[in-house]
Amino acid sequence: MKKALLLFFTAICIQFVGAQTISGNINASDPKFHRPANGMPPTALSIVGTNVSYNLIPYVVTVPGLLTIVCTGSVNFDTFGFLYSPAGFNPLTPLANVLVGDDDSGPGVNFAITYNFPAAGTYYIVVTTLKNGSFGNYSLNTSQGGPLPVRLVSFSAEKTTGGKNLLKWTSAEEINILKYQLQHSSEGNKFTDVPGASINAKNGVGITSYNFTDNISFATFNYYRLKIIDKSGLVTLSNVAVVNNGNSRLLGYITIFPNPAVNYLNIQTKAGQKGKAAVSITSAGGQIVYKADYTIANESIVNLDVKKLPSGNYYVRINSADGTTTTLPFVKH
Repeated sequence: MKKALLLFFTAICIQFVGAQTISGNINASDPKFHRPANGMPPTALSIVGTNVSYNLIPYVVTVPGLLTIVCTGSVNFDTFGFLYSPAGFNPLTPLANVLVGDDDSGPGVNFAITYNFPAAGTYYIVVTTLKNGSFGNYSLNTSQGGPLPVRLVSFSAEKTTGGKNLLKWTSAEEINILKYQLQHSSEGNKFTDVPGASINAKNGVGITSYNFTDNISFATFNYYRLKIIDKSGLVTLSNVAVVNNGNSRLLGYITIFPNPAVNYLNIQTKAGQKGKAAVSITSAGGQIVYKADYTIANESIVNLDVKKLPSGNYYVRINSADGTTTTLPFVKH
């Protein structure tokens, strides 16, 4: 018991500074919390991770920029990771200050987080598990700063005939890229690899174009992203593209359009909804850049002025009058 307690306090007192590797252990004597689900940022608590053990590791960022955290766990140990802002981590309010939550973007069933840090400071990495009662060893490898191995110019998804979706992306300045792995999700949080969608990189000079047709898409919403893997094993993730293969108004979904947005973003509310709705827009870095309340009627359209937002990836969150919360990604051009 004393040895286990010592290991825990050692783990939470070690700080990452720059590119490092650290090993740890999740065991029954570690503190527990109700972890969030996936997301950037997560907006809901997990259904299966209600009482999971965790380690808290401070990470000191000395130079703002890109950081990738890759976790490798022991055999059959399914890790889950979160990144929290310098405002800190409180296990009693786990959705506060969380920037990123990831499950399977790393090797095997382990997490990997890529985040572009806007400022220096002490951030916090929470290493935990997918389900209650899961324990094992893990190792974290981080790399901070440096140029991206590829510049993704565009990534888009569009519906074609027969329930198929066409994915297109264009890259520039490819340097030692191994491959692109297309991933998809039906809800925009837990992503899995699309079968047969591992595309070898061309590493060409100048602009390079790719495309892939997903023949087995979901019946309603399809969220897509690219997992970009370079030859050293570094993983970066693209923005999320969305295709609706169903009739959202009949199925009771909230939709947004156009996506990408230039001057305005429209929110199409679902049938039967009335009352006030709290709408917010969050940047890919986790900062709330827009927040307002709206009164909505049955299948109304809420128009948001996004002209002043810098180009990039964002999430719009709608807290509806019926108590439901919808979070959808969009791109601002």
